[in-house]
Amino acid sequence: MHESANDADDLWRRLDWNDVRTFLAVAESGSLNAAARLLGMTQPTISRRMEELEYRLGASLFLRSPRGIVLTEAGESVRDLAASMARFGHSIVKSVGGKDDAFTGRVRLAAPDGLASYVLMPALADFQMANPGITVSVDCGLWPDSPLEGEVDLTLSLSESTPGDCLSMPIATLHYALFASKEYLKLYGAPRSLAEAADHRWVRHASQGVQPNTWHPKAFAVGELAGQHLVSNSSAATFQAVRHGAGIASLPTYALTIDPELEMLDFEPVAHPVLYLRHRPAAERQGRIKRVKEWLLSLFDPTEQPWFRDEFIHPRDFHAYARIPTRYLPENRRQAGSTRS
Repeated sequence: MHESANDADDLWRRLDWNDVRTFLAVAESGSLNAAARLLGMTQPTISRRMEELEYRLGASLFLRSPRGIVLTEAGESVRDLAASMARFGHSIVKSVGGKDDAFTGRVRLAAPDGLASYVLMPALADFQMANPGITVSVDCGLWPDSPLEGEVDLTLSLSESTPGDCLSMPIATLHYALFASKEYLKLYGAPRSLAEAADHRWVRHASQGVQPNTWHPKAFAVGELAGQHLVSNSSAATFQAVRHGAGIASLPTYALTIDPELEMLDFEPVAHPVLYLRHRPAAERQGRIKRVKEWLLSLFDPTEQPWFRDEFIHPRDFHAYARIPTRYLPENRRQAGSTRS
């Protein structure tokens, strides 16, 4: 015996759209056999489903006759409502179908401000021209009281901890070395040792020291001994301070692709932290997010940008990598600057 289904809420939970769709095929074709052929089902299956639907609704929907089936008054009502349901279903498919595959809509990206300013933004115009339907929001985390709306789709992070529901992949290695401007070195001279460097003016990023296992032990010792003449939580501010002569700082070697006038001091690199790209698994199914992810992978492609390789490549050897776009080479940056001036 089936349970009673008089309660409307309980009836709605029990109602199966496949049964309603099957009923609509029966009503429109005029017979169980015709509906079976239309739906690719057997006539007994159609008959059983109609009996189940009638029981759940507590009403007879049609009568059998020598000419096929004749809808009852309740059946006429169900047919009209089922047809409306089918139209709404088509509207849903037409409205949102394929949205995940479309290269349109907003993609929200979280990234450190230095990478956002000096790696992502210079390449954004080309990405926009190739993908006019995608809007990119970049949250650098500098204004916690004014976060960008919406959930983050992709995250670039130096943090080694990964949220449990996210996929994480290493996308680049950042090789940090000591840098200063030519003007600073003219005024104060270049240190000949790390101990001597500790006596200079220093510019420090507040988060330097992330992934401590990737930092040279001597770098921490120098950091403890050196005076901190500027501390900032902004990578862009730190970089601008160094390039304008405020002191010595640990910067990633790609800084020379931004300002070839900077000088890397004659010491071994001080750190090699790994940059991670993270997202939820479902992001891979959305075309716009997948396209931005592909763009990010290209920006950090170590075959094109040797400063992002796992192994350290000295800036003086950047030019030896023939596949590097010429705009990235320090000598071309230097020439372009002199031409503009």
